[in-house]
Amino acid sequence: MIPIRDTRPSYRFSWVTVTLISLNVLVFLFQLSLSTQPSLTLDITPWKEHGVIPLDSTRLSEPGISGVRISPKRNYFFKYGAVPGEIASFTDFPPLVPFPILLTLITSMFIHGGFFHLIGNMLFLWIFGDNVEDAMGPFRFTIFYFLAGVAGASLQIVANSGSGTPMIGASGAIAGVMAAYLLLYPNSNIVTLIPIFFFFTFVQIPAVIMVGLWFLFELIRAAGNQVGNVARLAHVGGFIAGLLLTPYLKSSFVRIKLWDYFR
Repeated sequence: MIPIRDTRPSYRFSWVTVTLISLNVLVFLFQLSLSTQPSLTLDITPWKEHGVIPLDSTRLSEPGISGVRISPKRNYFFKYGAVPGEIASFTDFPPLVPFPILLTLITSMFIHGGFFHLIGNMLFLWIFGDNVEDAMGPFRFTIFYFLAGVAGASLQIVANSGSGTPMIGASGAIAGVMAAYLLLYPNSNIVTLIPIFFFFTFVQIPAVIMVGLWFLFELIRAAGNQVGNVARLAHVGGFIAGLLLTPYLKSSFVRIKLWDYFR
């Protein structure tokens, strides 16, 4: 299912949502300028001292290996992505960042691994973000977005504290936005593109069904350890954070309509 748009209008210009999307796109355009050819040396000695493996484990286990060649683009991911082994040990491994390592939980939200990773995340943020921003206001929505993203990354780090793979992407924060949308607008319809064999059709699906199914599938994949290159637990953690934070960060005149939906 590919969501295209929702049927609920926003009542003011969504400055925060548009700014977040713009920043993500600008960062991605910068990433495109980075070479993918190995031309830098990554000092892996501090990584090995903490038992964290950033690259090929066989090479790291060889005696005398203190550095490996990586591309500027990969170096950028290691530098500004959230590496679980770094966060868990409160230690910044090379390449070093010019700020406390915990802030990579924020910088990682603006980095994406590829075009489809970026487009998928920004599409979901565009569809669900404007209405949630309406319900919270720009300031509280900004706080909500980053708290959900940090919460999602934190759950992934707790489960994989020794990992040397950088976590990148805004998925945890956007999962929180989807949770808020589910609580606030369960009856809103999501216009969804559904492929049926070689044909495509548009179907309007209630948000409570679409978002609910999305979260259910993420839970199943996370529980079944079907992780691959996707931090499924970050999605789960961000979504749960969204459910918990929304009642406190929404505007006072906005109701949690999901409770009414099940009455």
